[in-house]
Amino acid sequence: MKQPPPWADWLLRHTLPTGVDGDTIRGDLIEELEARGPWWYWRQTLSLAIRYGWRRKHDREGHTMAFDNLWQDARYAIRGYLKAPAFTLVVLTTLALGIGASTAIFSLVNGILLRPLPFADPDRLVFADEVKTDGDHMSVSWPNFLDWRARQHVFVSLAASRSELQMLTGRDQPRRLLGRRVTGNFFSTLDVAMASGRSFSDADDRPGASPAAIVSTQFWKNDLGSAPDVLGKAIVLNGVAHTIVGVLPPDFKYGQPYSVFVPMGAVAADRDLLDRGNHEGYFGLGRLKPGVTLEAAERELRAIAADLQRQYPNTNSGVGVEAELLLSRTVSQVRLTLYVLLGAVGFLLLIACANVANLLIARGTARQHELAVRAALGGARRRLASQLLVESTIVSLAGGAIGLAVAAALLRLLVRFAPEGTPRIDDVGLDGMALLFAFAAASACGIAFGAFPAFQASSITGQQVVVRGRSGGASARSHRVRRGLMIVEVALALVLLTGAGLMMRTLQQLTRVDAGFRPDHLLTVRASLAGPHWDQRPPRAAFYDQLLTRLGAIPGVQRAGIASRLPIDGSDWNSIFIVSGKPIPPRAELPSSAFTPASTGYLEALGTRLVRGRLLDSRDTAASPSTIVVNETLARKMWPGEDPIGQQLKQGWPEWKTPWRQVVGVVADVKFEGLAEPTPMQVYLPIAQAPPSDFAIAVRTAGDPQAVRTAVEAAVHALDRDIPTYSVRTMEQLVESSTARERMSALVLVVFAAVALLLASIGLYGVVSHGVTERTHEIGVRMALGAETAHVLRLVVGHGLATTMVGIGIGLAGALALSRAIQGLLFGVSATDPLTLGAVISVLMGVAIVACYLPARRAIRLDPTLALRSE
Repeated sequence: MKQPPPWADWLLRHTLPTGVDGDTIRGDLIEELEARGPWWYWRQTLSLAIRYGWRRKHDREGHTMAFDNLWQDARYAIRGYLKAPAFTLVVLTTLALGIGASTAIFSLVNGILLRPLPFADPDRLVFADEVKTDGDHMSVSWPNFLDWRARQHVFVSLAASRSELQMLTGRDQPRRLLGRRVTGNFFSTLDVAMASGRSFSDADDRPGASPAAIVSTQFWKNDLGSAPDVLGKAIVLNGVAHTIVGVLPPDFKYGQPYSVFVPMGAVAADRDLLDRGNHEGYFGLGRLKPGVTLEAAERELRAIAADLQRQYPNTNSGVGVEAELLLSRTVSQVRLTLYVLLGAVGFLLLIACANVANLLIARGTARQHELAVRAALGGARRRLASQLLVESTIVSLAGGAIGLAVAAALLRLLVRFAPEGTPRIDDVGLDGMALLFAFAAASACGIAFGAFPAFQASSITGQQVVVRGRSGGASARSHRVRRGLMIVEVALALVLLTGAGLMMRTLQQLTRVDAGFRPDHLLTVRASLAGPHWDQRPPRAAFYDQLLTRLGAIPGVQRAGIASRLPIDGSDWNSIFIVSGKPIPPRAELPSSAFTPASTGYLEALGTRLVRGRLLDSRDTAASPSTIVVNETLARKMWPGEDPIGQQLKQGWPEWKTPWRQVVGVVADVKFEGLAEPTPMQVYLPIAQAPPSDFAIAVRTAGDPQAVRTAVEAAVHALDRDIPTYSVRTMEQLVESSTARERMSALVLVVFAAVALLLASIGLYGVVSHGVTERTHEIGVRMALGAETAHVLRLVVGHGLATTMVGIGIGLAGALALSRAIQGLLFGVSATDPLTLGAVISVLMGVAIVACYLPARRAIRLDPTLALRSE
């Protein structure tokens, strides 16, 4: 084949399109070259070079011109905003509040709910526990767990663990460590490798195995001084020396910041653990095999549970299984709260955007003459709209940048005041996802909510340079649009106000709850008797006797008592029981109660009201007959219409040899599981007859309870310096912590609602004020014809209130529909509480009247002559 002229070929390569199109044209020319000759080839080359070269130049010039126009619009927008500082400040503040608040809440949701757990394939990690027929969850019986593990086929591995306080002694000061007891395959199930040393194995779970421990990196650094030879060293936990065999990676976290992990060997032969009817606080953790779904795993576990019910009817009747993803279980307590806050901040962002759109429309209306001049001079509508879109995008991005600073400050406050124990709160921060969210929110505000004002204002025609009459088409359209946006703002504000009002009513109801005790002037202290020398009951009972004597001798102490658990904190001993003289119900329907060993003076220290009989006192010793005090709920359910004094009940299964205990007193119900939770049946046992290992001190004082804190702790350490005290709080602080979730939700919703109300009132004021400006001539004519000021006032205020009423109607429907979503956060109030809805509507109407009255007052002060002359 004949080769083309080199220079002609070079020219074609530099002018024709690259890729297949250019190669096809050159190929066709080469095929014709043989028949037509080089001159023909050159003519075609020059023709193609001129045609495609012009196109390339035109494309380059178009891109350059577009960039120049964009740069010119940006500079003009910045100059325009600098010349209107008040307008710019309002817009930036509105956007910063909306974007900042939404970014902060999104960061919370992302860090806690959305971000995957820091484990390999976290969507294959499954949490499993046992559940009663009534739906109440409970820990897994250890023998049942062993059967799960032996019979299952859906997990790569199935582990168990429980939270367990460990008392670190043998150092200058005893310390309480947050620890976890785990099976040997726990870390392999999580697929976590040690930073140094080894993980646990099945050998560490065997009875009699040498006590071992794995510590966190933080504990290794802070308590062990980053010792390089830490492996093989011993630490004393609960009075027993444990050999450190491994150090966890720095970023490891399983729910809470545990300092130490210990294996099952020390408790593997424990009689209570091996009793299938006991639930000792262990929960299952499994890693699904590839391709196995959560539903399939739950079906298999339920089938195993059904087999165990048939095999062990005495202990497993009515005991089922429930499985869920580990992440879902971890965040279950805060999921609803965070989703409600995310929805609320979404409404706030929409209100802010609507307000900005309102401001941009008003600004566009004020610039009608400027835009008309531009149109008359040849400015195309697309060019004008592009300029206005650039302006709205720039101010939105600037608002987003300021909003990031607002988000950072707000997020610090939210993390600081988050309820104690909030899962994954340490993972919350302004990360890349939060920055992307803020940028997306700012871009959406600038484009979505700036688009309509831009195209509406850019519809100005050149004729409006000449025709300068009273507000006509464009102004009327802009006013209708602004009123529509105002209706949306009012509706969204009402929804937010309703949510805030319901949460405030919830807090109000919680403060009115009769907790069954007096929280004032009450100090509480927690401690534990850990170690082999405390394994027997007599030493523990003697310790409590001596401690009570020392506590009673502290100056300022009016009454002191000791119990296994405090109110609000929840029970650590829940058990079924049998009532003497009553038919024994089916095993799955046996009643259950919270059992609380308590000392003489404990119920008096709490200020619990005695209903019948007597309280626990010095007569209730280890050698005396077994006695108990019960609460009103248990007495009412077990002996309706009967005198409970003298009645008997027995803790445990019918065949157990536990002693029958005689009721000597009935006390008022005490809120045990939190103020918002139903009061369970409660049994108080003499501490001398059932001395616990973990205990709590309650001290009622004449003055400030914190004043005796040092003396109370000293009384404990005087008896045993290796007993660490912890969770030293007043009872008022304990009660407040039980409502921390509701208080945080209420606080955030109230702040959001207040901002929404402020934005809505500003927007309403702007709409009515703009309407007064547009109707200056009409108002002047009415007043010139004799209209009274009251009539003008009703006219202006009426239009504003009509807009508000439409928004309230729409918002009320939305509030009724959406308020049910927060029903799980409410207490003592329904999602459709008429008192809350009435108060919210009244507040909105009051704010609307004020916002409408101010421009109406300006309208009635108009001079009719000046109003007519201005036209």
